[in-house]
Amino acid sequence: MKLPRPLSHSSISLYNECPQKYKFKYIDKIPERPKHFFSFGQSVHLALEFFYAATRSQAPSLGELLAHYKEIWVKPGYKDKLQEAEYFAEGTRILTEFHAKHAPRYHVPFFVEYAFDFEVEGVPVTGRIDRVDKLPDGRLSVLDYKTGKKLATGRLDADAQLTMYQLACERLLGAEVGELVFYHLPTLKEHRTGRRPQALVSELSARITTTAAAIEAERFDPTPSEGVCRWCDYKPICPFFKDQAAGGPPAPAKAVGEPELAALVDQYGAALAAAADAERRAQALGRELAAALRAKGYARAFGASYEVSLTPAAKWEFSDKKKVLEIIKSAGAYERVLAPSAPLVHKLIDDAATDPTLRARLTELGERVDSPQLAVKPL
Repeated sequence: MKLPRPLSHSSISLYNECPQKYKFKYIDKIPERPKHFFSFGQSVHLALEFFYAATRSQAPSLGELLAHYKEIWVKPGYKDKLQEAEYFAEGTRILTEFHAKHAPRYHVPFFVEYAFDFEVEGVPVTGRIDRVDKLPDGRLSVLDYKTGKKLATGRLDADAQLTMYQLACERLLGAEVGELVFYHLPTLKEHRTGRRPQALVSELSARITTTAAAIEAERFDPTPSEGVCRWCDYKPICPFFKDQAAGGPPAPAKAVGEPELAALVDQYGAALAAAADAERRAQALGRELAAALRAKGYARAFGASYEVSLTPAAKWEFSDKKKVLEIIKSAGAYERVLAPSAPLVHKLIDDAATDPTLRARLTELGERVDSPQLAVKPL
C-alpha cells in the first residue's frame, strides 16, 4: 500500500508507539476524542501567531492580544466548565507575561507557523514549526513552544522533532541552523541547544524510511503496554483486547530483541493489568449492588442485559490466625481444617458436630461479617 499521508514527527512517533493505533487514526480515519491539553496548546499557539503576525511592525497591545485569545479559544476536550475556566485563566497569565517580556523588544520573525514539505529518500515528510528567527550571523534559531506544566529538558539534545525541524529548515530555507529552542511558555524560559550533529540527522532519516517501509508493508500489529493502552481511545476496538475478551489468541506484540519472548512479556503484562483492573471494578460494583439490593429488601433485580440474585451469606474474619490455629490444635481438630483459613474455620464453627467449647472460643476471636454472594447471567 501507499502511505496514506506524508509522515510527520507525530505520525512517526505514533507508529512507533503502536502501529495499530496509527492504522486506526490515519488509515481507517477514526477520530480520537478531543483532549483538553491539545485544545489549550492550540489556543495559546494561535494567540502567539497573532502576536507575531508578519503584517505588523510593532506588537499588538495586551488588550488586542487577549481579545484575540478569547475569540479563537478552542473549547473541545475539557471535562467541565471549571477546568476550562482554569486553563483559560492560565493562558491569560502566560500571554500577559509573554507580552510584558517581548513587546518592548518586538521583532518580526523570519517565519511564524512555518509549514514545510520535503522528501527523505523519496518519503514525503511534512510539519509545522512554531517560529523561526534569524540570528545576527545569518543562521537560524528554531523555536518550538511548549505549554505543558512540566518540560523534560533532558530530551533537548536528542529530541527527534527538533532534529526534523533542523533538517527541514536547512533543506528549504537555504541557511544553517544555529540553535534549537524549547520555549516553555508557563515559565517563559527558553531552553537552547546547538545544531544537531550529522549522526542524529542520519538516525532520523533512517527512522523516516524504515517507518514508511513498515507502513507500506501493512505491518500494523498492536504493541500493548499498560501506560499507553490505559489512555488509548481505540482500546474498545483494538484487536488485542477483542481477542482477549473472546478467549482467542492475542494479536502479536511488537518484536523487540527476541521477538517471541518480547511478545510474551508484553501480552502477559497487559493481560494481568487488564484482569486486575476488571476484578477491582467488578468487586466495587458488586459491593455497591449488594448494598442497594439489601437496602431495598430485594433478592433479585433485572437490567437491560442481565439479572442478578442475592443470596444472604456471612463469613468469619480473624485477625490473629496463629491463635486460631493453636486453639484448633489443642482441641484435636487440626486435621479437619489443616490451616486456619477463614472458609474452613467457618465450616468448623457451623458444623453441629463441633465441640461447643471450641466453637465458643473461636467465635470470641472472630467477627461475623455479612458476605452476600451474587450470581449473574445473561438474559
